[in-house]
Order: sequence, then structure tokens, then C-alpha cells
Amino acid sequence: MKNDVWAGRIFYGTLIAVLLGVFAWLAGGRILQTLPFLSIGAVYAFVMYRVVPQSARAFGVMQWTLLLNYFTLISVDVADRLAIPAAAPWFVGFLVGGIIGGHTWSGRGTGAEFRPRKRVLREDGTYDGGWRLALINAACAVLLLAVGAWQLLLLSPKLAGVTVLAAATLAGWALFRFPPPLGIRNGLLLVIPVVYFALIFIGGATGQMGLPHAWAYGALAGILIGGRYWTGPRLGAPRPPFVIPGQRRRRRKRRPKARQTKPRAPKDRAVEPAAR
Repeated sequence: MKNDVWAGRIFYGTLIAVLLGVFAWLAGGRILQTLPFLSIGAVYAFVMYRVVPQSARAFGVMQWTLLLNYFTLISVDVADRLAIPAAAPWFVGFLVGGIIGGHTWSGRGTGAEFRPRKRVLREDGTYDGGWRLALINAACAVLLLAVGAWQLLLLSPKLAGVTVLAAATLAGWALFRFPPPLGIRNGLLLVIPVVYFALIFIGGATGQMGLPHAWAYGALAGILIGGRYWTGPRLGAPRPPFVIPGQRRRRRKRRPKARQTKPRAPKDRAVEPAAR
């Protein structure tokens, strides 16, 4: 048992050391300049895999920000607005923080994937809430809006970018605050990536490179804001109908089959010896 514990620690510790070594080699003489983005990526991933999974919806939304943040920082690097590379250090930091936050480092489960506490399912088919889930979702929504506004200042400091961010937030909020039937909701969710790719071409043609990112950040933040109760006794609980679990199939009790008794073959009668 002790060997397995130390094997997990050594493996993941070596992997972190290799990632940091690659970062130092690629950064060269600009380690101090790129270190803030490495640290931000590591803290971001640690919180995402250690704290955010307590809310399933927040974790699902924040998973999409992995590629979104990376593409946003690539756009910032291409525009040369920071004069230092940001995408690569952030990505390495995200990997390091994800390894640290996504695994257990002490106790019996050392080296195994970190698992948050299980959510309680109520009798009416809804999940429990509380101030903790409300705080996690609120913090994620504020972070998304902050990153969206920050990238707009660097890439699209115009009224069009702010308008897109506000409209996307309102659209995401309305979709989950006044939810349509599930089939329509799933179709409307596909509109988010479609509009994102459309704004890539529009932003490239108009010089507003931050438009697609503003749309994505705003829509994700709106989903978190509109899909949660913020007041009342159900504070922090997700709004229906997205929390209703599917109907479980009842297992049919199998009746024990009647044992089929094979007819016994009649025993041969003993042949009486012939009289002498």
C-alpha cells in the first residue's frame, strides 16, 4: 500500500517537474516576465478542479473556458498587446495546476482522482443548493465577465465589443432563466458556437478581434446567472427542468423458475430366480 502511495506522488511530482522544466527552457531569459501567466494558469486550474466541481453546472461551463482562454491569449499574442508571450505560459500553468488540484496527495487515495462530495437528491427530483453553490457560481460568472471585459480592452476597445458582451450575457441568462422545452433548449445551445465562428469572420473583417470571445464569455456567464436560484429557501439550487433526473428503469423481479423434475425411469424389478 505504501509503495502505491509513493508511486503516485513520484509520478505526478516528476510530471510537474518536467512541465516546469520545459517552461523554463522555452521562456529563456523572460521567466520573470512570463511567470505571472504561469501562476494565474496554475491557480485557475487548481480552483477549477478542486472547488468548482461541487457545482456540476459551473464545472461544465468552466471546462469550455480552457480552450476559450487559450484562444483569447493567442489572439492577444498575435496582436502583440502585451509584448510578452501569454498563451504558452498560461497553458503550462493550467496543466500544472490541473495535476495538483485534480488528484489526491495524502491519505489512502493518494494518486487517485480527486472527487468532491456527492450532491443530495431531494424527493421532488431537484438537487440541494446552499450558499456554497451560490458563491461558486457567482464567482465563476464574475470571473467570466471580468476576463471578457479585459480582452475587450486589449482587442476591441469599442462600443461594438461591449454591446456583444452585454447581449450574449442577456441571451444566456434568458435561456436558463425562462427555459423552453429541452429539445428547443438543446437546439438553441448550438447557436452559441455558430455565432462564435460567425463573429470570428466579422471581427477579422472589421478589426474587432475580441467580438467572438466577448460573445462566448458573455453567454457562459449568463448561463450561470440564469440557471441558479439567488434568493429564497432554494438559494444556490439549480433551476428546473435541467436538474430533473431521468426516470430510472425499474428492475423486474424475476420469479424463480419452477424446477422441472425429470421423470424417473422405473427401476428394473429383480428377476426371480427360476425354480429348480
